[in-house]
Amino acid sequence: TSRSTWMNIPIAAIALAVVRMLSREVEFRWKARPAPRKGYLAHLEKKQLAVDDPILSTSPSVAINWVRKIDSPLVEAALDEFIGKVLKDFVVDMWYSSITPDTEAPELIRAIVNDVFGEIAERARDVNLVNLLT
Repeated sequence: TSRSTWMNIPIAAIALAVVRMLSREVEFRWKARPAPRKGYLAHLEKKQLAVDDPILSTSPSVAINWVRKIDSPLVEAALDEFIGKVLKDFVVDMWYSSITPDTEAPELIRAIVNDVFGEIAERARDVNLVNLLT
């Protein structure tokens, strides 16, 4: 640039003219904004269960399924009695009966705990004791 203002004005005008010509020739666009990031729980939307999913079912077939896993009437009776007493003492009598007279929730808890014990019994039966003890 020159020290003289009279010299800088024509150079600035020429520079503006060149920029204007280029702006008509070349198309300038803003970058497309990336899609907003999904929340940290967005992946769970795909895994959401349907209302009629058998996992959520409380049908008798689910309640009887644990009996097949244990496969011993004596153990089944003892386990059912134990779970019944624990539920009665620590859930129903302690706090649940003061909230509501409904008996469905304790039965659902019983079904879940029975299924858990049935699954544990089935997995324990599948363990190879020879490999475990040696």
